[in-house]
Amino acid sequence: MSMLKDNNKPITVKYIWDKDTFTKGSKSLYMDMLRNSPKRFIGWFFIGLSQFGLVAFYKKGAFGLLMLSTVFLLYWYVLRWPIRKIFLLKSFKNSPLKDKNIEITFDNNYILIDNIKLKYKDIPRVLIEKAGYLFYYQDNFFFIPKESIKEEEKFIKMIKKRISSTIDRRQ
Repeated sequence: MSMLKDNNKPITVKYIWDKDTFTKGSKSLYMDMLRNSPKRFIGWFFIGLSQFGLVAFYKKGAFGLLMLSTVFLLYWYVLRWPIRKIFLLKSFKNSPLKDKNIEITFDNNYILIDNIKLKYKDIPRVLIEKAGYLFYYQDNFFFIPKESIKEEEKFIKMIKKRISSTIDRRQ
């Protein structure tokens, strides 16, 4: 990646779309979609169900509800992402982007990806996360891993200036 000192100069980011980058981007997208979905309350439902299961077990010796709710809790909080990751990695193996060198240039007026110019106004949202940057574009997304950005604060400042909905979740 080359990042020039003048803020008006283009910023070019280079990285490889490998399994690790794909996984980080997919997890960022998945967690963001879940955060903004009613599905996030399902875990709370399972917690409540397990409390009823505990009461039923202690009062009546009924083990079924407790066992069922425990299985649901384990799936929701422990197994959900690993299972999803298995299916995502199968799709990655057949992806035309697998192990491709990616070069993205951020100019004052557009983002250039493989000779395709994207206007900043067409990017409705950017998430800044510990693992990298998730850019939403129409029904798609593109992810830039944090490691590919050498001067992160300058990059973030430039993104925030050009894309109105920039959400910083690095905490």
